[in-house]
Amino acid sequence: MAKKHKHEEHVNHERWLVSFADMMTLLFALFVVLYALGVQDLEKLKALSKSIQFAFHIQGEGKTQDTGIFEKQTGGGETTLPAPLITAQDGAMREFLKEVLPDYEEVAGKSLEIVQTDDTVSMSAPLSDFFPSGKPFPIKNDVQGWFNKAIDASLAFTSTIRVVVQFPDVIIGQSPKGDVLTSQDLCIERLKAIERVIKTNPRVRTGMVAFEWSKQKLAPGQLEEDWEHQARISIAFSNTRAGNR
Repeated sequence: MAKKHKHEEHVNHERWLVSFADMMTLLFALFVVLYALGVQDLEKLKALSKSIQFAFHIQGEGKTQDTGIFEKQTGGGETTLPAPLITAQDGAMREFLKEVLPDYEEVAGKSLEIVQTDDTVSMSAPLSDFFPSGKPFPIKNDVQGWFNKAIDASLAFTSTIRVVVQFPDVIIGQSPKGDVLTSQDLCIERLKAIERVIKTNPRVRTGMVAFEWSKQKLAPGQLEEDWEHQARISIAFSNTRAGNR
């Protein structure tokens, strides 16, 4: 019986093509990034920055505290704010800020200060932007329109809304009954007016909003009759419940 001769297997000399193709792909990506960095177009650089952030932002689990030149925000008075953490709701918060800040500046000027963290957007403004001098209500028409829009837009990411009114405690006159009227009395009525406006939104759930007030010391050199220029309103939109993100 004739013996069968086994043919020797040929060595695959083309395996290097796989590694070469991977290397060329990586080099291509590198040169694209280098080219983009060499182009002095801020809009393209912003798009590149967002793309890189998205690539490392897997289903909202990846987070970074690095502050880049495009992650800084400008609030009222051209204040530079630190970069927020990237979270699953980051997109909704960014869109919210893009809408509310320009609208407020158009209505009341650059008096709105914004601080953003990983789960909260806090806004602070002079209380005199919201109410006519010496009046407990109503909120100024233009500001109320912005305020309604801001509350509605915030519901895309927020689970709680906290409103705080701060003011120096001074005597401002007498009530119709002859009682002493203080800035505290006036500001509590203003806080109630803000509460009524917020709760007219049918999407705001019961227990979702907290209202507070606190006293300030009158600033050095500040006259008591000018206390309204020091009083402020702060509004914090937060989402601390992981299930709502």
